Amino acid sequence: MEERENAKAAEAVVHAVAEGQRVSLGAPSLLALAGGKLLAAFDQTGPGVKELGGNRGHEAKSNRWVQGRVMLSGDGGATWRLSATYPFRCASLFRDGGDIYLAGEMEGALVAMRSPDGGGSWSAPQQLTERTGLRLSPTRPAAWNGAWWLPAQAERPDGGRGNLLLRAAQGASLLNRKAWIAGPVAPPLATFLAPAETMQAAGIGLPCGRKPVAWGDLAAVEVPAGMQEWLPDGGLAVTGATASGRCNWCAFLTAGADGSLSGAQVDGAPWRWLPLPGGHAKFSLFHDAPGKCFVAVGHREAAAMRPETAGRMHRLGIWFSANLADWTYGGNPLPSGVEAGLRWAAASAVSGNDLCVAYRYAPPAPEGKRAAATQIRFVRVANFRQLRKA
Repeated sequence: MEERENAKAAEAVVHAVAEGQRVSLGAPSLLALAGGKLLAAFDQTGPGVKELGGNRGHEAKSNRWVQGRVMLSGDGGATWRLSATYPFRCASLFRDGGDIYLAGEMEGALVAMRSPDGGGSWSAPQQLTERTGLRLSPTRPAAWNGAWWLPAQAERPDGGRGNLLLRAAQGASLLNRKAWIAGPVAPPLATFLAPAETMQAAGIGLPCGRKPVAWGDLAAVEVPAGMQEWLPDGGLAVTGATASGRCNWCAFLTAGADGSLSGAQVDGAPWRWLPLPGGHAKFSLFHDAPGKCFVAVGHREAAAMRPETAGRMHRLGIWFSANLADWTYGGNPLPSGVEAGLRWAAASAVSGNDLCVAYRYAPPAPEGKRAAATQIRFVRVANFRQLRKA
């Protein structure tokens, strides 16, 4: 497939691990503000974190040091500087009124901090929930029904882990424990799946290979009324990157007003899958109101439905959909001539008419060695909505 040249500028390096540091970088979160200002946040892990300066956290159970970094750009992503370090992980950036929040987790509890001045200064982190084995993934918190919704996973009383939604009213004091309400923890993904013969009888099929199904890197997206067959009146969809041995499928549930999670029905059989380019690994998904469509940024696969290709995450792509089911490829966000290496775990944010994308980068590794993410990189795609018509 011919690549389209979309990037407004060359790749920019948000942050790079110094030579000799035993540090790896996690998936980023990205937030666009007025005036071309951008914020990016991401984890730092590995034995070298103990030697870093700044705010760090220590997980007693795993005896592991953690530190996150917030990076600030005032020129649209061309250059970046350190805004803050923080002692928790898997954090997501979002703006509520005039405040910026960064919400993540530490030792199984929700933790957050606030910036009142666009990322110039930050409050001390506040623990907002009890330690319930909470697991988050950097994402774009969804604004729906007057609240912020943050998808997560937590331990269940009967064993195993299930998905849940954390919610807080928009405009509330989001560093107050009373602001956050946890919805019920749903059963593990496997219990939602109908037997293969039931799915096939309904004409649905089951996009699983030989590997056990696993669900992670959750994302929540508002679905306006009339845009999705299974949510005709609109609502909130929760999706997750699904390791099933197949590429380009993600798991799918819908949310109730109380944060409960359930599934849709197709011809009387439970439907738990959405065709989503890059749905086999961490992706960015949002509803773009001006474009009247959904936008996904994720991983491209050379052979989409061959199980053995899963995990080849060296290419990124942008896709558009009017219904969360039929997708149009918009191109590669990267400019031509970039050096080899792995690029994955994209985060996206809209700035004016441009799409900003941050992602993990790992340089090519020697034969037999695993590539490590030592940089967070960034590109800006000009007039990205035009790509849907190209």
